[in-house]
Amino acid sequence: MKKQFRDFKSARKYVRSLKLESGRAWNENCKLNKKPLDIPRNPNTFYKNKGWIDWGDFLGTGTIAASKKQYCSFEDARDFVRSLKMKSSEEWFEYCKASNKPHNIPRNLTSYKKEWKGWGDFLGTGRVASHLRKYRSFKEARAFVRSLGLKGQKEWNDYCKSGNKPDDIPRNGIHYKKEWKGIGDWLGTGNKSPSDQRKQRRSFKESRKFVRTLKLKGIREWKQYCKSGNKPDDIPANPTSYSNEWINWSDFLGTGTVATQNREYLSAKEAKPVLQKLFKKYGIKHLRDWQQFAKTHGKLLDELHLPSILLRTFSIENAKKGLKK
Repeated sequence: MKKQFRDFKSARKYVRSLKLESGRAWNENCKLNKKPLDIPRNPNTFYKNKGWIDWGDFLGTGTIAASKKQYCSFEDARDFVRSLKMKSSEEWFEYCKASNKPHNIPRNLTSYKKEWKGWGDFLGTGRVASHLRKYRSFKEARAFVRSLGLKGQKEWNDYCKSGNKPDDIPRNGIHYKKEWKGIGDWLGTGNKSPSDQRKQRRSFKESRKFVRTLKLKGIREWKQYCKSGNKPDDIPANPTSYSNEWINWSDFLGTGTVATQNREYLSAKEAKPVLQKLFKKYGIKHLRDWQQFAKTHGKLLDELHLPSILLRTFSIENAKKGLKK
């Protein structure tokens, strides 16, 4: 049997007596089963074209949907807001939360799209949005910044936060895309950012050719060389950044040493006769003998393509049965 609901006026009269503040409060009321059966749960749908205006009218709150509100002109709204002497958009939104805002001024001021010129204009602070500002020429701005004697990015950021920076000099120097050459050029320190260094460094082959002339024996010596201050600026301290050409440190330094993961070892079957000869030649009879031998003859094991770690456990026992621990 189809439900019979009250007419719109009767339903509205009852709901207004509940003193609910919003459509959400009405929904919560319905979930608690406090709604009379002859009043629909979705009055905005059921009473459409039957008297429904909006929730403000139905609940009696007087609240008007944003789409139906009539706002005052932009000039009147701006005059009122300027009288409040606010300093930022944050203060405006806090003011709106406190329910002090006149109903004929929207909270979201994008309603005034045509007249809007930024918060500085609306609040009367005089501040201009970054994208609307007119800046000094790159040369003039850089000359001013260099006169400050700042030493790096952090000092520049601190200066910008201090409030002393002129508004016609951008905080982010890359506003000058064509002339921008990095923070070192901007501040006059000569320091180059990692991205600038990558652009101006030697090619991988040129760097490797130079480094090989140094006759360094390993990564430790390379790091010491970098710390010495003798390394050319156009060769990176971390050469692995040549990701496309990089092979390994042995290749870069020219030592000929092959990284463990890149070595080719004999199979267990191939290693067995080689091991037997080693045991006989060096008098290896016990596992402890082999462990000592492996520590002192690493280069020989590399030349024979024998993995020393594997030999310490598995291969020695299979190469010579009966070898006692």
